[in-house]
Amino acid sequence: MTSDTKVLGILTPTGGGDPISLLKAEVVVGRRASCDICLDFTNVSGKHCVLRLVNSVWHVRDLGSTNGTTVNGSQIASEHSIMPDDEVGIASHFFTIDYEPGGPVGIFSKDQLLDEDIAETKKRHSLMELAGLDTDDNKPKHRSRATHAPETIERPSVDEADFDDALPDDFKIAPAPIIEANDDDFLKLIQEDVEKLKP
Repeated sequence: MTSDTKVLGILTPTGGGDPISLLKAEVVVGRRASCDICLDFTNVSGKHCVLRLVNSVWHVRDLGSTNGTTVNGSQIASEHSIMPDDEVGIASHFFTIDYEPGGPVGIFSKDQLLDEDIAETKKRHSLMELAGLDTDDNKPKHRSRATHAPETIERPSVDEADFDDALPDDFKIAPAPIIEANDDDFLKLIQEDVEKLKP
C-alpha cells in the first residue's frame, strides 16, 4: 500500500477481529480468492455482496448469495445505504463501516430530525386525529360506562310495538293458506305403513 492511497472507510468486525481498510469505491466481498475482500467461511458465498461508495455514502448490494446480506438485521433485496452506526450482516458475520458520510446539506441520516420537525410533531392518539377530523379544542366527551347490567330488559311485543315502517292501509294481508290433506299426503302414507306393520 502506497502512502498516497486514500482510505475510504474501515470495515470492522463487530465480534472482534482485524479491521479491513476500504481503498476502492467498489469492493466485492466473498469467499473466492479473486474477491477484493476474502471471507474464508463456509456460509459465505463465492461472490456474496458488493460495497460501493456513491456520493460519499457506502451502499451494499447482495449478489444472489445463499445465506443473504442484512442491514441492521433486515434482509436486503436491493442496494441499501449504510451509515456508520449500521450493522452489515454477511451470512452470519457482522461488520460496521467506519467513515465520514458526505452529501448535500439536505441529506440526513435516517435517525436525524430537524428541531423544528420535533417541535411541530404532535403525538396522535386516535384515528380521528390522524385523519384530521378531531382537534384539541373539541375533544369528544367520554360517556361513563355502566357498572352492571340492568335487571330486566323490557321490549314490547310485535303486536304492541309502534314501528315507523308500518304497512299502508290499502295493503291487504293474505289469508293463511289452507292445506288440505289428500290421499297422497306423505305423512298420511307413512302413518298407514306404520299401522300395517303393527301385529
